[in-house]
Amino acid sequence: MNHRWVVRAALAGGLAMALALAGCREERAQRVAASYSSSTKPSPAAPAPPAPRKVTVGVEAVPVEEDYEARAAATISAANLAAKSAELERELRL
Repeated sequence: MNHRWVVRAALAGGLAMALALAGCREERAQRVAASYSSSTKPSPAAPAPPAPRKVTVGVEAVPVEEDYEARAAATISAANLAAKSAELERELRL
């Protein structure tokens, strides 16, 4: 009878040690994974590349009179009319 008790105790002790070792390995693996810096961890998803801009080519690329009028109306006011006129005269002399 004593022999069976010793065998059962040894089996129970061996099983407890195996479970403890497995738990230690798992904890170590978690600590190792947590110790890596964010630069070595893979990113969850790469950002999408920006959409290509549409480049106007041909006749549409050449500015027309209306484009200049719209720009002048937006940039020239009564307060800066003299300065803009002087600037245009300097451009024409060059």
